[in-house]
Amino acid sequence: MFIRRYAWGLLAIAVFIGPVSQRAAFEKPGAAEPAAIPKTGQRVTWEGWTFTWSIHPRAGLVLRDVSFRGRKVLKYAGLAEIFVPYDRGQPRPTDFGNGIAKQMEELLPGQDCVPGSLRCQAFDRQGKEEGKRFVMLHEESTGLSYKGNRGRAYGKKLTLWNVYNLAGYHYINRWTFRDDGCLMPEMGLTGSLNHTGIGDVSRHGSVVGKTARGDKVFAPSHVHNIYYCLDFDIDGPDNNVVEEFNYRQDERGSLSGQHSWTPILKESARQWSAANFRSWRVVNRNSKNALGLPRSYELLPGGNGIFRGGTTEEFAQAELWVTQYHANEYPVEKRALKAALPSYLNEESIDGQDVVVWYVLHIHHIPRTEDWPAMPVDWVGFTLKPRDFLDSSPVTPQ
Repeated sequence: MFIRRYAWGLLAIAVFIGPVSQRAAFEKPGAAEPAAIPKTGQRVTWEGWTFTWSIHPRAGLVLRDVSFRGRKVLKYAGLAEIFVPYDRGQPRPTDFGNGIAKQMEELLPGQDCVPGSLRCQAFDRQGKEEGKRFVMLHEESTGLSYKGNRGRAYGKKLTLWNVYNLAGYHYINRWTFRDDGCLMPEMGLTGSLNHTGIGDVSRHGSVVGKTARGDKVFAPSHVHNIYYCLDFDIDGPDNNVVEEFNYRQDERGSLSGQHSWTPILKESARQWSAANFRSWRVVNRNSKNALGLPRSYELLPGGNGIFRGGTTEEFAQAELWVTQYHANEYPVEKRALKAALPSYLNEESIDGQDVVVWYVLHIHHIPRTEDWPAMPVDWVGFTLKPRDFLDSSPVTPQ
């Protein structure tokens, strides 16, 4: 897995994004900058969230020590692999190789920020606002977060992001923190279509344009499988367990149904079921909210379908894996994830342990004429949502 007390050896800056009045004061000419303090990574504090971001040589932009309203949510969160098999069988690249940090693209302050965003900041690899910038951070409004008989409430979100250039395909990697406690990892796919050629429409792809000579340009269909590594520490690393949610009709054709939360007690791989509204949550049974309910964070799946690899691709047979944390596993070890992940399932107990969740997003890309020659960004993501983590609603209507 990852080194929990990994010594990055960087002199980082403290990043604070506060209420509007504080931002305005901070941005006034001559206003004092926040004091630089020695930290292992780049620390951010915003609307109840605290976290540290850093650049890992293998995993790129990663998060560590993520807390919301004073309680720990994640020890670590980051990308683990991007697997892109093509419909015709080949190629089947895994894009991480020896690491994706070196594939980070330079970002342009004043140009690449979301229009209308507040206090957009751009950082170099060490978290300094100087030289070439590779990481951006900005705040923006989410609009209404509540509308009802109690009035209205408006929300906002903080987005930390970067871009990877993987052989011409560009991946916009975003971690979005909402002020209601939701964390939304997202990936934007853009850039240039790969493995194009001259040819006609087939069951394995599409015609997307023409060359200067008038020949048809064929682009093969493919699936992006985006793997995440999430080391949950719900109110601490101990006493955590993963539970699976399923809904079922009482009987086929019945007007009624029921749901269940079933604990996963041993290291397992689990498949998503849309028909059962399947999701998963990580629970700390010993940490209770004001109603006596155990605190948890729920993983709500995303993507536009499911993918199953060939029989030899064991790492591509599920959407979720749950393993016990071991400091010598990914991304410390050198094996590719496709070999490492299946080997982590050793029947170890994950009942009340320090658990790691591996989740994969799938998006099947069937190229279209609008993707040629410049492909508009296509977004895919999932949500980590507090469930009984707080004592009451996080919104305050007025």
